[in-house]
Amino acid sequence: MKNKLTLIVVTFLVIGISVIFISKTMHLEQGAYFNAIAKFQLTYCLAAFAAALFQTIFQINRLWVLFPKEARLKWTHTARAFTYGQFLNTFGPNGAGDVLKVVLTRKHEDKKGRQVEASESSAIVFVVDKLADVGSIILLALIALSQAPIALPEIKWNEHVRLVLLGAIILSIVFYTLFFGFRKRSGAIAQWIEGFKVGLQALREPKRFSSALLMGAGNSLSKVIALHILCVALGFSLSYPELVFSILILNLGISVPISPGNLGVYEASLAFALSKFGAPMAESLAIATVHHACQMIEIAVLALLFWLHERWQDWQRESKVQPVTQISK
Repeated sequence: MKNKLTLIVVTFLVIGISVIFISKTMHLEQGAYFNAIAKFQLTYCLAAFAAALFQTIFQINRLWVLFPKEARLKWTHTARAFTYGQFLNTFGPNGAGDVLKVVLTRKHEDKKGRQVEASESSAIVFVVDKLADVGSIILLALIALSQAPIALPEIKWNEHVRLVLLGAIILSIVFYTLFFGFRKRSGAIAQWIEGFKVGLQALREPKRFSSALLMGAGNSLSKVIALHILCVALGFSLSYPELVFSILILNLGISVPISPGNLGVYEASLAFALSKFGAPMAESLAIATVHHACQMIEIAVLALLFWLHERWQDWQRESKVQPVTQISK
C-alpha cells in the first residue's frame, strides 16, 4: 500500500512540476491550450493512432528478429510479451514492464521449446534491442543533419585523454582477469556467460542486426509521421530534420524514467522541442499531449485484444473438457 501511495504522489508531483515548467517557460495564455486541443479533427487523430500502431509493430518485429533461432519463439508470443510489458511500463511502475518482457520470453515447461532456455540470454536480447533502437534514431539523425545547414561545434581534445584511455585499458584487463578467473570455480558465472553469448548472437550476425536496425528505423519514422500528422492538423508543418530532432529531444527527455508512462515529462520534452522549432506554444503542448495519448491508447487496445484472445482460448479449452468429464461420470 505504501509503494502504491508513493507511486501516485510521485506521478502527480512530476505532472505538477511539468505544468509549472511549461507555464513559466512558454507563457501560455489562459485557455489557449484547451482551444488548441479542440482544434484536432477525429480523422487526424485516427491517422496518428494508426502511425502509433505501426510503431508498435515495428518494435515487435525488431525484438523478434533479434532472438536466436534456437529459441523458436513465435511472432505472436513475442508480440504478446512486448505488448503486456509496454502496457505495464505505461500504466505501472517504471521498469516493471521490462522485467515482465524477460519473464514472458523465458523458457517454461513447454515440450516444443518455443522460448529461450536462460533468463540471461533473454535479458541480453532486450539490451541488444535497446542498442538497435538507439542506432536507428542516430542513423535518422545523421540523415537529418545532412539535410540541415547546422554548424557543429568544434571539439577540443582533453589534455588528460591519454590517461583516461590508459585507465580504461587497465580496468578492462583487471575485470577480464578476475571475471574469467572465477569462471572456472563458479558454475553460476559460467551459466550466465553462456546465456550472455546466446543473447549476443545477433551482434555477430550482420543480417539479423541490420534487420533490427531497419525495424528500428521504421519505428522512429512511424513516430515522426505521427508527429507530422498532428502538426498538419493544427495548420503548420515542420521539415524532416526538425521533426527528427524533436523526436530525438523527446527520447533524451524520457531516457531517465521519472513518472509512470513518462506522464508530464513526455509532454514537456516534446512541447519544448516543437516550440524551439517555431511552433506556437499552446499548439506545441497540445500536439505533445495528443501524440502521447495516441501511444498510450494504442498499447492499451493491443493489450486488451491479447487478453481477450487468451480468455477465448481458455473458454474453448474448458468447453472441450466439460463434455468428456460428463461422459466419464
